[in-house]
Amino acid sequence: MAHTRTLRIGLLILAIGVVSLLHYITPTSHVWLHPLLQRAYYIPLLLMALWFGWRGGLAAALVAALLYIPHIEMAWRSHPEYSAAQYIEIAMFFVITALTGVLADHERMQRRKAEDNARRLAEAHAELQSSFQQLRRADRLSALGELSAGLAHEIRNPLGSVEGAVQILRRPSLRQETREEFGELAQKELNRLKGLLTHFLDFARPQAPQRVPTEPRLLLESVAKLASETAKMGGVQIRVEAAAGLPAVLFDSEQIGQVLLNLVINAVQAMPQGGQIVLRGCCEADSILLEVVDEGIGIAPENLERIFNPFFTTRQGGTGLGLAIAYRIISQHNGDIAARSNPDRGMTFTIQLPLVQPAAVERPATQSQ
Repeated sequence: MAHTRTLRIGLLILAIGVVSLLHYITPTSHVWLHPLLQRAYYIPLLLMALWFGWRGGLAAALVAALLYIPHIEMAWRSHPEYSAAQYIEIAMFFVITALTGVLADHERMQRRKAEDNARRLAEAHAELQSSFQQLRRADRLSALGELSAGLAHEIRNPLGSVEGAVQILRRPSLRQETREEFGELAQKELNRLKGLLTHFLDFARPQAPQRVPTEPRLLLESVAKLASETAKMGGVQIRVEAAAGLPAVLFDSEQIGQVLLNLVINAVQAMPQGGQIVLRGCCEADSILLEVVDEGIGIAPENLERIFNPFFTTRQGGTGLGLAIAYRIISQHNGDIAARSNPDRGMTFTIQLPLVQPAAVERPATQSQ
């Protein structure tokens, strides 16, 4: 850097010297040539001001003045008007180099500020990224802790029941009817534990979606048919409302059907006094909306943000994994699932799926029944 700076200064001083030498060796009879040489001073002077600021520009102007003034005194003393114009030109050397140098210094200062700001922003961005990664790790650890605590809690209850039943069954004087009763209780709790672990594995290791072209109306009607017997026993009616002309959408019909069926069963269980469930399908912009609307007891506002968390449940005997699995399935389809309370009563669960799925794999159309 220092070598380049010295080289530039040397070349510019040499250029000023060459222009001055040309002034001295050019006869005064070539009146048209001397103004051109006079303007030639501005090239090294402006470069000096641009590269080294106003101090460098004034220094170069001083060198040019010291080299040029003797020529004025020697060659143009007999032409006072022309000499005065040349002295004015020398004064302009100082004015122009000073202004150019000030502007160059200001531009360099602004560039340094911009570079400093960019460096600080880069450092802040790096710190933010580091903090974000730490938050993500903490969030994953927190989620893992909650998941582990929920799983341990759900496993401990049936294990406690099985342990109690086994202790009773070990009594030698136990009557046969009591033995069968507690044997059935232990088997029931073991089945519950098996189902819990199956649901947990479905949540922890969900299958990749096998997307096929599916008509939303047919899927809603299929889910309504599957849930009809359960709904009838609970005094619940299921109605399908699908907008006309809904296009076929690429998604895993079995997985989306599983989500809808789970929502319908939850709605039936939330309506102990009976009522009506509406399965609705419509288009909105570049998405398809599938809704499950019930007239049940609803969900408390403080629990709405937690219902998709693993092992969170407000129903006695529930595992709290159904909605968590639904959320995972919809996320794998690049969609969204949300719940809101209805103005009068009940809940509306809305599934939003893009009409065009990225990296979708097309297969022959099938429909879950």
